[in-house]
Amino acid sequence: MSIKIFLPTNYFYVKRSCNLYGQLHISDDNVVVYYVVDVDDNKDDTKTTTDSRECNHMRLLGAIRDSYADSKQCSAHDMMLCFTYNNESPNVSLMFTGITPENLKQIKLILYDKQIVRSLIIKGYNTLNHWTAHETRHMNDECDFYMLARLVQPEPGANRNKSEGLWFYGSQSLCLLANLPMQLFKYIVGNAFVNSIITHTVIFKHYQEWQTIYAAGSRLTNIMIDRALGILLMLMLFTLASHPGDFLIQISHIIISQLYSLLKVLEGSPIGLKLNIHLNNFFLDCFKYHIELWSTFLDLIEPIVRQVFLAIGAFGCLGFTYQIALLADLISIVGLHAHCFYVYTKVLNNVGVKGLTVLWQVVRGNRYNILRSKSTLKDYRVAINIYFVADRIEAHNYMNRQLYLATIFFSAILFLFPTTLVYYVVFATLKALTFATLAILEFCRRKILNFPIEMFLKCVKKGFNEI
Repeated sequence: MSIKIFLPTNYFYVKRSCNLYGQLHISDDNVVVYYVVDVDDNKDDTKTTTDSRECNHMRLLGAIRDSYADSKQCSAHDMMLCFTYNNESPNVSLMFTGITPENLKQIKLILYDKQIVRSLIIKGYNTLNHWTAHETRHMNDECDFYMLARLVQPEPGANRNKSEGLWFYGSQSLCLLANLPMQLFKYIVGNAFVNSIITHTVIFKHYQEWQTIYAAGSRLTNIMIDRALGILLMLMLFTLASHPGDFLIQISHIIISQLYSLLKVLEGSPIGLKLNIHLNNFFLDCFKYHIELWSTFLDLIEPIVRQVFLAIGAFGCLGFTYQIALLADLISIVGLHAHCFYVYTKVLNNVGVKGLTVLWQVVRGNRYNILRSKSTLKDYRVAINIYFVADRIEAHNYMNRQLYLATIFFSAILFLFPTTLVYYVVFATLKALTFATLAILEFCRRKILNFPIEMFLKCVKKGFNEI
């Protein structure tokens, strides 16, 4: 049997008589652990003190006495631990234990700091889990520290003095003032008409995620930092930028001019590719017409876009992540024409691939028989003298006019396919870049809310090696 005694560092240098309170735990491997959490200087009124400590789930473990105390006196008062002090030694000494081990080497006195141990648990999260997952030999020590961290957590219903009460009511007022923009936004989103419009937007999805995190109360530090960054960016936009709405308009026109430049590059023979002239001109005319329509549409909604950019700054009252979500929605709107081009070229590319696949079987004298199953093919593969290319592809005798038409269409699609493929690759790349930008914004937005900032700061500031 071995004994572990966890004693706060400041109590190790106490030079007065006091009672020790905490908890006792006996582990499965026959280790007795004493968790000393608090002291009480009122040693005479033992009954009253014990009753008050029992309300706080603490029990009387022992006491710190002067050097004249002996083991008989400790046993008479049902003490489990007894420390003594004198004027010569700077610290207390262990004089008595209720359970006597075989030798003194089996007694371990572990000093700890309350503030550091409290940081091991953040909102009910055990920060020692990453040790227990990799090193099983520290399991007992980690369980001891985890239980100790739970014991030294402050009581939720602890009495506050007058100054703390004033701070509490002041924080309530500040909390109501800080939540006023969120309550207003919640009221707007709750409207049925507005809800039907923004249901599939990033800002609405982020609002739902934010409400879930805020209701859980596990990332309040992240929310505070989020709002601070949002307000800071809002002040920068409104003070440093004279016309912040012009910025988005300029970006839209730059994107349009770059698309015109891209179409000009595709005209002719880009990077030496021999594209079909007629199909290439048709694509260029079609896409230029769509760009002109989009440019006209942006000119019409230019006043609204200017105000929307101001809304990005105003969303700083809700948080920096709300600004990121609204920016993602604006990027999706500005890149709508590029998305349309991607859809057009994707459909044409799929038609070309499907046409070549089907006509390739025709020019080879095969056809796809949908009525045949795999079991039927296995049963009649030997009986019927037919050459099977695949499970449901069989040979077929086409008429000459069928082969003639199939050859013409196959040749036409084959020679037009490189042009379609080039446009598909170009606009698929633009779509991928837009998607990557939105993915980066989503990653940043979620990391700001879900990253354990409080635990990270405490680990960086103190670390576990100081325990």
